[in-house]
Amino acid sequence: MDHSPVPRRQVIKGALGFAALGALAACGSGSGGGPGSGPGAQTSRAAVRLPDHLPYTGLEPDLPGTPEGALPAFFAYPADPVRFTTGTPARGGTIHALCTMNTPPTPLPGNRYWQALNTALGAELKVTGAPTADYVNKFQTLMAGGDLPDTMEVRANTPQLPGLLEARFQELSEFVSGDRIKDYPGLANIPTVSWQSTVYNGGIYGIPIHLPAVRLAASARADLIAAKGLDLDVKTGAEFLELCRALSEPAANKWAIDEPLSTLEYVGSMLGIANNWRVEGGRFTKNYEDPRFAKALELVARMWAEQAFHPDAFTATGAQKVAWMSSGATKIHVGASTWSNIAVAARAADPKAEIKAIAAPKFDGGGQAATYLGPAVFSITGLKKAPKERVQEVLRVLDWLVSPFGTAEHRQRVYGVKDWDFTLKGSDPLHTDVGKSETTVPTLYIAASPVVHYTPGFPDITRNEYEAEKTALATREAWPTGGLYSPTDQAQGAALDKRMKDLQADIIQGRKPVSAWAEGVAAWRSGGGDRIRAEYADSLQKTGRN
Repeated sequence: MDHSPVPRRQVIKGALGFAALGALAACGSGSGGGPGSGPGAQTSRAAVRLPDHLPYTGLEPDLPGTPEGALPAFFAYPADPVRFTTGTPARGGTIHALCTMNTPPTPLPGNRYWQALNTALGAELKVTGAPTADYVNKFQTLMAGGDLPDTMEVRANTPQLPGLLEARFQELSEFVSGDRIKDYPGLANIPTVSWQSTVYNGGIYGIPIHLPAVRLAASARADLIAAKGLDLDVKTGAEFLELCRALSEPAANKWAIDEPLSTLEYVGSMLGIANNWRVEGGRFTKNYEDPRFAKALELVARMWAEQAFHPDAFTATGAQKVAWMSSGATKIHVGASTWSNIAVAARAADPKAEIKAIAAPKFDGGGQAATYLGPAVFSITGLKKAPKERVQEVLRVLDWLVSPFGTAEHRQRVYGVKDWDFTLKGSDPLHTDVGKSETTVPTLYIAASPVVHYTPGFPDITRNEYEAEKTALATREAWPTGGLYSPTDQAQGAALDKRMKDLQADIIQGRKPVSAWAEGVAAWRSGGGDRIRAEYADSLQKTGRN
């Protein structure tokens, strides 16, 4: 995937955090609300015209995007990237951005990448950043002050988000709604589903940072599994469990799977459990409340007892899990829908390594289970209120930053200065050691082009990932609170869900019986779950649907 230079696990983690806002509006519409959320927050979105989607046609993909949402795929970077923009978007001065910064870059005076970026933008890009864990505190501190940056990354756990957007951020409909987006062709290339995340208070309040919609999938070491005479094409839940048993060799320090809680969701999808919430007749039912959730827990607890999971699965880092898959210590990864980072690491360890997907079957057979979608954004970039000319200038800068894959601007933003920050292997740009430190200027958290499938030097990995996404989307199940807002979920949802995940971990590892789940669900309901349910139902009733 073209996420460089940000590690994929950070991107996906951030995307799921944004989901607390119901960011993916493919299944609903609405824009905030609830106590303290600000005037006009809970109003119908029917009058909001989203930006027209005008896909970039200057570079033909090797595998095309699909109406269902599969992303285009490219086997190689173009040898001579063409210019996407003309002139410079800014007219001097400074563009100040607030965003996540997990790895501080080489400072501007000694950073040729940053210097060249400023020249291309026509202004000095000033970045105020904070690590993921501290970002919200930094954001709130700046909000409390009087002088805001030009752009600000807006994250999930921002308190009272709709009211804050209305009070402090620029409403952008007059600039980007409908065919007005034609003035910003880079922004017009962003898929519509991501734009729906920006609608609050009856208006458009930001620029989306696009991500794939599929949030949960299983990928496997197809080469090692085939060598054991086993098949990835499982038709029932029982066949999946049997595959895991056959892959588990604890005496040889080899196990089937690396991630128990994601596997719990994966098994839940086989059983027909909802993607977070189910909405029927305006009533919301949490997946926790489904009687089949206890069965999923029982099955995954049995897998743990049978040593299907790596014994360190609950405490390992993402890097450790990639290393397990690369070495063959584990054969199946359940988690993010993309795996090119795992596939490349495995290929480095074994030139014959191959990663392919395991499509989740309905547990009792009868076809493919639902594929859980999540938010199609990492976050949104809000603009501070400013005179029209300044808003247009900032939008032009963001438009440059989102220049499509394969353009000269995209190659400069992602890879930097040729023969300094990157060199070419064939036509594919590869970072030098200098480039790895210089290009950590966090432009991806300010504005970035829509994601595509692209793994430099490995067209087979690109194809496998694309085909898996295409297959998964055939049974997609949208994020059900998309475009809706619950202040209780925003304020307490993460803590409530953590308690439930801690309970899941206790049950899976045998520290508590499956019967403890019912008590946990009752505590979730009384501790805030019922309020969240009511607030989402109220939001749905007030906002209607597009």
